[in-house]
Amino acid sequence: MELWLYLHILLLVFWVGTDLGVFLAARYSERSDLSIETRQIVLELGMKLDRLPRTALVLIIPSGVMLASGAGLVLLDGIANMALWGFTVIWLAILWQGFLSTSPEVQARSAKINWWLNLLAAVLTLMWAAILYSNGAAPIWLILKIAIVGGIFVVGFLLDLLFGPAMGLFAQVCAEPDRSDLNSDYAGALVPVYWTVLAIYALALGAAALGVFKI
Repeated sequence: MELWLYLHILLLVFWVGTDLGVFLAARYSERSDLSIETRQIVLELGMKLDRLPRTALVLIIPSGVMLASGAGLVLLDGIANMALWGFTVIWLAILWQGFLSTSPEVQARSAKINWWLNLLAAVLTLMWAAILYSNGAAPIWLILKIAIVGGIFVVGFLLDLLFGPAMGLFAQVCAEPDRSDLNSDYAGALVPVYWTVLAIYALALGAAALGVFKI
């Protein structure tokens, strides 16, 4: 149990901590007073840091299930638990194939699959929380925590939906960095992205508080 608790804590640290670096990188990429080369490098660094919170999000549910099992709370039977880990491994493989590939086609395909997997994970996690609640099969704090993680998957889906247009505008900024209207449009496109990131922070910290205080 201690090993799963340690992993669960590390996932939260990498999730929230490195995501803050991604947030700051996006903010710096807005700055028209910096050279476009600097803005590109900063944003590229942010995208590399983004690999860690995305990985942590995929692992947070199975590690939490193992932690709950160690505490005597059986959330899934053996077959369902194996299916969960199989799904996790496949998702991570798709995710990291996109991260490590130099092919734009592979990167785009991986990102698109990851986008839909976020939505699938959101639906399944929220349904799971509803089933646990209706059956009274888990403490209410744990059901709420699972539901909050489902909410994080929803927000993650929205984040990718909003981030795509912003990156399209940034590509235009790179081509014409001195155009103030493009810089303004890019900054405006990032505003809803920032709100979704802040929502993820709030939900992640709320889920962590439920796990600690069990309220």
